[in-house]
Formats: sequence, C-alpha cells, structure tokens
Amino acid sequence: MSGLPHAARPTRAEVLAIAGITATFVLLLATWAYLDPPLRGPDEAANVDAVLHLLAGRPWPATGHLHFFQGVLAQDVAAQLPPVAQRGSVAALVGDGSENALQNPMSQHPPTFFLVQAAIALALDAGPRRWDHVVLVMRLVDVLAMAPLPVLVWASVRRVTRSPRLAVAAATVLLAVPQVAQLGSTVSVWVPVITAGALATWLGLRVLTGDRSWLTVLALGGAVAVGTAVMAGGFLAVPFAVVAVLAARHDTESAAPVSSRRGLVVRVCRALVVLAVPAVTTGWWYARQFLRTGSPQPDPYAPVHEHWAAGEGPDVVQFVGAFWNGMSDSFLGLLGRYQWPLSPVVVDTATVVALTALVWAATSRRVDRRTMLLVAAFPVTVLVVVVARDWASYVGHVGITVVQGRFLFPAMAALLAMLALAWQGLVVRHTVRVRLTRAVLLVAPLIAVGALGLLYSGSFEGLVFRVSAAGRQALWTSLPSGRGPLVALVGLLAVVGLATVVALWRWFGRPGADATAHATPDETTPTAHATSESAPTAHTTPELAPPSAPARLPADRRPPH
Repeated sequence: MSGLPHAARPTRAEVLAIAGITATFVLLLATWAYLDPPLRGPDEAANVDAVLHLLAGRPWPATGHLHFFQGVLAQDVAAQLPPVAQRGSVAALVGDGSENALQNPMSQHPPTFFLVQAAIALALDAGPRRWDHVVLVMRLVDVLAMAPLPVLVWASVRRVTRSPRLAVAAATVLLAVPQVAQLGSTVSVWVPVITAGALATWLGLRVLTGDRSWLTVLALGGAVAVGTAVMAGGFLAVPFAVVAVLAARHDTESAAPVSSRRGLVVRVCRALVVLAVPAVTTGWWYARQFLRTGSPQPDPYAPVHEHWAAGEGPDVVQFVGAFWNGMSDSFLGLLGRYQWPLSPVVVDTATVVALTALVWAATSRRVDRRTMLLVAAFPVTVLVVVVARDWASYVGHVGITVVQGRFLFPAMAALLAMLALAWQGLVVRHTVRVRLTRAVLLVAPLIAVGALGLLYSGSFEGLVFRVSAAGRQALWTSLPSGRGPLVALVGLLAVVGLATVVALWRWFGRPGADATAHATPDETTPTAHATSESAPTAHTTPELAPPSAPARLPADRRPPH
C-alpha cells in the first residue's frame, strides 16, 4: 500500500514538548477546577444532582421525570455560594430526598457518565464528606478524562501534516480556548464525549491516510461507541468515521477493475464494522427511547410554542448575526453559566483569522484540499445540526439563544487538523512558519491567564477587573480546602508553563522541528523514503512517489528561506 508519507517517530525533544503542553493543560484545568466555585460551571448543578440521585440509590428515570433535590437548589443560590463553614455533607444535601418541581434535563441522556461518577463517589464513602469536596473529586475525574486531549490533537495533526512543529503548535492552541478549560474542569457529561471525539478523529485520520488494520477500524467504532454511551452527541462523529473509512487510500485504487470492486466491498465492510460497534453496544438505548417517545433523544421539557405577531416572521439576517455572535462566544469563551464573555476583539479576531485561512486554503492548489474536505465532515456535521436546532427554536419560540459552541468540542482535533493543513499549504517560508508557531506559543498562554482573571472577577469581584479585599475574602471562604492548594497549583502552572514556553520557543526554531520523514515500517505502513522540506542538492536526486501516492505538495518542494 502507498499512502501519505508519515512523519518520523517522535524525537526525545518532541516528546518532551508535547509532554510539557499536556502538563500545562492539565494544571490549567486543575487550577480552574479548584478556583471556580462549585456548581458554577455550565449545567454543573444538573450534572451533580443527577449523580447524587444515583448515589442515593434512585433508579434512572424516564426522560422528563428527573427533578432536582431540594438541597442542591438550596446551595445553588444566585449570589455567591455559602462559605465553606456552612457547607454540609452529601447526606445532609440529599436530606430526606425531597425534590423540587424544577426538572433536571440530564434525564435525556443515558446514565453512563453519572453511574461512573456515582461509583467513584461511593468508593470514597461520599455520604459523610462535605459536598463541595465530593464535587471537587468529580471535577478532577473530568480533568483526568480530558487530559489526553492535547496528545490526541498532536497525533491527529502530525498524521496528516507530517510536521512535528505544526502538531505541537496545534496542541498549544487548546490553551487559547478557555471554554474547553471550563468545560473540562467542571462536572459535565460532555467531557468523555470530547475526548472520545478526539480519539475518533485520530483513528479516523489513521485509516484515511492508509492504516488498513482491522484493529484500527474496530477501535474507531469503539471510540464512537464511547461517545454514544454517554450522550446522543456522540453520534456527531459517525459521518466522519464512515467517510474516513470509505475514502481511505488503498492499493486497489490503481489496480484492475475487479480488484477495484473488491476494494469497494472491503471499504463498505469496514464502514459497516464502524457502524456496528456503537449500534450493538449502545444502540439499544436509543432504540428504546424511540419506541417509548418517538425520538431517540426526547426533549425533557414540555414543548412550548409562541406565535409570531401578524405580519412578522423569522428574519434570516437577524438569525445569522445572533448565530455568529453566540456560536463564536460560546466556543472560545463564555464563562460562568454562559454569562461572562471574552473580549469581542479576541473572539472576533480569532474567528475571522481561522475562517479566512480555511476559505483561502480551499482555493489554493498548494493545500491538500482532499484531506481537508474529508476531515471537514466532522465539524460540518456539527454545524448543520446546531443550525437546524437553533433555527427550529427561533421559529417556534420567537427568540434566538445560541450557546452551543460546546457541540464543536468533540470535533476539536478535526478543526485543528484542518487549520494545520491550511497553514501548511499557505505558508511556505520556513522563517514565517517559525514566527507563526511562536506567536501561537505567546498568545495562547496569555488568553488562558486572561480567562482565569475573568473567572476570578466574575465570581468574586462582580465582573470588575480588580483584586479587592472583599473579593479576596470571598475567594478564601469559597475554596474547598483553603488557599494552600490554590497557591501550589498556581505556582506549578506558572513554573511548568513558563518552562514549556521557553523550551518550545527554542525547539520551534530548529530545522528538525518541521522535517517530514517516513517512519519505520509497521504492520500497516510499508517502508518509504525519507523526505524533508529541504530542496535536493546537486548531488542528490529526489525520489519519485509511487504511482498510487498523492503528488507532493509544492510547499514540500520549496527550499527553506
């Protein structure tokens, strides 16, 4: 088989680079988990309440029949939470089990995530423990579940670009998306779906670029199944997984017609395997929901429709404007309970730059547009679903509320792979590539630090950027275990983050950081010749790619400047 050339095995310097980014990312999430007042994350009170229902021995109810414990709502006050001295145990929080009339929307999901969190809480004997300590443990479980995300982004981008520098820079971009940090450091059913989506992206890209192992195909189906076991959002990865298998590069593309037909049969069989794994393991839940309610994921709330006034109706321009603002804000950073946005300058600049690069790349012959188009199946599926949902809500409720940026997070690795392919084709000068990756290295941590500042000011200073005595006192009385762990986490984050930035600044400038060479052969990839960005010298002859391999991009043939 001949497929895309693959980057050489990671060097020790590259491994240390991605390890530094991963450590910084995990420390950022852990710091966020400790600093953010409990129950203040997006839908965190609903997620914690669902876990407590299972911990109390309640069966998982039908959709729409889960109601908040009265004790949870008593702690989840609109102003600041009660200080730690007034926070009781989990048993006291549940009390006699009395429930409020307010519905908990988490009943629309399978109980998988909540069962895992409840099992961990049960193992820790959560009943007599203070409830905010138990919530902190739940948050740290989510941090661990999110920890592989930088590595999966790095592996995905490296697979399609063959550029170690681009791969590490793409993982660094995660620090510039505070909404990922917030969601990954709170109790949220989305966390395992995000990690499963990144895993599915990496495995799908392996298949797409020539990995013919049936084990990889099974693993791809398993990654999709992990997502669907937690929530219906896991199905967003299905179109990409199927496209990756059907469009994978194989020898049969250049073989005789009979072999081509056989290759098509093999592709279809692989796609069926990818579909069968989640269908067999988790499909029964959604089939049962459909038979009971007429929908695989029914709305937990009773339908409410408002009617447009005479002569009025949906406005497409208004919808597009609201969708742009809401989607970009809630993707990059709409902190708290979707109430504290990042600066519009940061949000709009990042959004416009990313979209411009993608559109420009789509018109450039230097870009691997085929791979970009196939990878786009994941985020495009998400956008189609979100637009359809929000438009239906707009038409039926005479209003627009767009906070579904998190729907794109399972496709985060795919989005960053698309952007990496775009920049790789558009930027061909070595010096410019180095400057751009170094710019990412500087900007991403600054956005992360600014987001932590926004979290503090929104939580303890009334959204005023200051550090007042009253704000500090509110912070100290809110921390689950005092100021010591916060000081330690902030110190570790600063030291590890600064050391990583310094090391990557130097490594990004090395010529080897952007070299493209073939890996040693494994079970799925045959031996191929090493390549690099350097032009052939007068004493060497460039190797011709095999007939079935894609032509090398012009950017790969240009000498470094």
